[in-house]
Amino acid sequence: MVVSLVLLFITCFSLSFVEDRLSDREKKILYVLFGIAMIMIAGMREVGSTPDSETYEDMYYSKEDSISMMLTEPSFGFITDILQSMSLGINALFFVYAILAVPIQLSALWRFSRIPLLMLTVYLSYYYMIHDMVQIRCAVASGLFLWAIYFYVERKKLFSLLFILTGILFHYSAIAGLVIFFLGNGFPRWQRYLLYAIVPVGLVVYVTNFDIFSIVPDELGGLKLMKYRTMREKGIEDELAGWKLGSNLLIWMNIVLYYACIYYHDHLVKHFKYTSVAIKLQGVGFCFLFFVNALSMVVGNRMCDYFSVASVLLWTASVYAFTPIIIGKIVNNAISAVRFVTSVLAYGLALMFM
Repeated sequence: MVVSLVLLFITCFSLSFVEDRLSDREKKILYVLFGIAMIMIAGMREVGSTPDSETYEDMYYSKEDSISMMLTEPSFGFITDILQSMSLGINALFFVYAILAVPIQLSALWRFSRIPLLMLTVYLSYYYMIHDMVQIRCAVASGLFLWAIYFYVERKKLFSLLFILTGILFHYSAIAGLVIFFLGNGFPRWQRYLLYAIVPVGLVVYVTNFDIFSIVPDELGGLKLMKYRTMREKGIEDELAGWKLGSNLLIWMNIVLYYACIYYHDHLVKHFKYTSVAIKLQGVGFCFLFFVNALSMVVGNRMCDYFSVASVLLWTASVYAFTPIIIGKIVNNAISAVRFVTSVLAYGLALMFM
């Protein structure tokens, strides 16, 4: 699996440097081929080769005994019931979610940028692994969220709403995507200052481990929050939470990107009109990471991952901060290579300690 991932990334990485010489038809063919490869890699992986795969195996074969199943969407049960009625194993589940998620993701990435292969390189460097290889339900929801971002910026808000609501069928966390309707397309000065403040204030809350959700009454979701606290107290979430902030190079890279994009916003938005909304969504992701940690590191990290899919847009936008653009591609791809290697090593270490 690792060899396949490396070959897939290196191929896309290399082609991104020459995509300006390719016709749209050639790039579409490459996108289809990459999509097929991504589906095959995600669908054929062995249980135990990625974090969460053993959890999904437990949920697939022992739904009634799985604690995680209590927090899982009915759509997952519906899919597993159909597959089990056909006497299919766990890899069938991986294939179904990959077949659903990958086309949604790639079609959205294609719509966003004139440099789709570079954008796909960014996606493959981390988000393909964290979503399609680990958080398979969120993979579908995040792909639909990408489409929701696209339609929101294009001022087709009804379509944006429909894609978010559809995402909720695959992952409850997608309901948080509705926050996009409160963000706006503009970038006034007061929002800029607020966005600047999120990380330093959030770090204080994160370090002090202050649980701001302790005041939420049961009627407004307190019972649901209590389930996450119980998982944390029993140590169940330790296997699912992922890497802590202090050792998570990928988060710190996104933080640097976030501040750079805020600072250069006025220039970037001229070349990539999705920049403003992407910055705000990344800020929302950081809010979940920092402010929800005391309640549940799982929820905080995974909601951050859900919103941080917007960073794929920001990394793409960052290319236009350089002149000529080839310098931006070199810098961006170098960072993607570091992110890819870090992700592979991180998951390798995670599997060693599972």
